[in-house]
Amino acid sequence: METILERLKMYFENTSPEQVKDDWEKTKKYDKVESPNVETFIEVSKQLIDVGILQNNLPPEDLINNFENPNFSSDFFLSKT
Repeated sequence: METILERLKMYFENTSPEQVKDDWEKTKKYDKVESPNVETFIEVSKQLIDVGILQNNLPPEDLINNFENPNFSSDFFLSKT
């Protein structure tokens, strides 16, 4: 399976500059999408990876298994009274 970088290199090697410009123009509609910038995405991803590493190093008795614990309530159901 090819990586994104490998596919990108192949794209630029096999695509004319005119086609690249045309393809790039087609992405203009996505310029107005509200999303985090690359730096924010990388920082949050790193934080999530760090949490995962910490969680893997915890002894099993310190982890709460919310999916198999019958006493767990997610407070999903709300009642109107």
